[in-house]
Amino acid sequence: MAEVHTYTVTEMNHLIKNLVEGSGLVANVQVRGEISNFKRYPSGHCYFSLKDENGVLKCVMFQRQARQLIKYPVNGDTVLAIGHIGIYERDGVYQLYTDMLIEEGIGSLMQAYEKLKSKLEAEGLFAAERKKAIPAHPRTVGIITSPAGAAVRDVITVSRRRNPGVKLLLYPVQVQGKAAAGDIAHAIRFMNRHQLADVLIVGRGGGSMEDLWAFNEEIVVRAIAASVIPVISSVGHETDFTLSDFAADQRAATPSQAAELAVEDTRLLRRQVVDKKQRLTLAMNRMLQQRTETLQRLMRSRMLQDPLRITDRAEERLDKALMKLQQTLPRRLENRELRLQQAMKALQRPEKLLLEPERRVRQALRMLQHPEHLLTKPEQRLATAQKTLDKQKTLWEPFEMKFQSTWNALITLAKDLTASQEQQLLLLAAHLDAVSPLKILGRGYSFTSNEQGKIIKSVNDVHWGEEIRTRLQDGEICSVVQEVIPRTENSKPVN
Repeated sequence: MAEVHTYTVTEMNHLIKNLVEGSGLVANVQVRGEISNFKRYPSGHCYFSLKDENGVLKCVMFQRQARQLIKYPVNGDTVLAIGHIGIYERDGVYQLYTDMLIEEGIGSLMQAYEKLKSKLEAEGLFAAERKKAIPAHPRTVGIITSPAGAAVRDVITVSRRRNPGVKLLLYPVQVQGKAAAGDIAHAIRFMNRHQLADVLIVGRGGGSMEDLWAFNEEIVVRAIAASVIPVISSVGHETDFTLSDFAADQRAATPSQAAELAVEDTRLLRRQVVDKKQRLTLAMNRMLQQRTETLQRLMRSRMLQDPLRITDRAEERLDKALMKLQQTLPRRLENRELRLQQAMKALQRPEKLLLEPERRVRQALRMLQHPEHLLTKPEQRLATAQKTLDKQKTLWEPFEMKFQSTWNALITLAKDLTASQEQQLLLLAAHLDAVSPLKILGRGYSFTSNEQGKIIKSVNDVHWGEEIRTRLQDGEICSVVQEVIPRTENSKPVN
């Protein structure tokens, strides 16, 4: 059976947070409800709840988003809250992190917004799988916005700073009013039809919901979704969300961020190119210097300055080999010829080749007939070895006599030293016996000590009733002091 994993509270809250926030289903939601328990803290953060007749949802709006509110809501207001659901891990509760609060009075626009959003979402225009990647190194960036707004200046400033070589192509359009949606959609289709850019930035600066409504029009949203060129949507401020943001391939919170997403910062690339150029220059100079030093060393070598020296030495070795061959070849030929003649003579009378082995065999047979001759040489060798041994013995005798003499002298010295030490020991023993207190006791004397073993030298060292010990030659006497009499006869006893 598989072991069941046991979660800690922190692990479980973290797991639920990842499941909820990672699903994408609650990343951008709109909730309508009645404000209750609204509190704004000194930090600027706002905490409140949204409720209806059947439930309550906790909400938080941080200071950055709360600054965009025209007025703060009060308890009882009906609002539309736009944001995302998140998990507060410490308390294990979920809440709506609110980016925007819209009063119920704008309900008609929001109804149209929600209706069109549901329709286009059902058609798959907002699906993540159909979004295109933004090119990493675009040569031309198309900008579709108002030429009079601050948004275009922000895009141009940031793009030039990040990559001075990028080409910026502005298609001026109206971004507000009845004709704005048609202009924006036409600009997007024109850019795609003529392939004028590698990436498009479509957007405008901030404003109210009515000001941004052109980017919620169906014609604009469908044009963005149908664009072959990747589109970056940058409408309003960070808290503003339009349907164009959902259809675009990438959403930017501000026009400046859109420029950062579209144009790569080439300053780092330029620094890398300069660094690699310097390293390549150093490497080439180092390699060229090494090759130059090698060439100069070779040019200074005697071999290249006088190349015939190689053949001279080879010719010299060849001459010596020829001379040696001329000197030894005739002699070798003579030896080979002499040996050949001897062999030919031997082959003319082959019976002579058998005479020497036959002679040796006859000699061996004669020796076997008289085996005593075989022992002659071993006996001679044994006698010689015995004589040598006798000679060695005569060499050892002087050393043996010297060793014996030294040994006798050592024994005599040891005996004398032992006798001297014994005599000195006897003298010391006699002296010790003379001064021994036991010797004195043998002449009738004694000594007395108290209970602690301290010898009593004066009558002042004892007191009446104290136990004392008197040591004699043959034992001790234990007694108790009954009276202490000083030497002076007229004095009284000491008690």
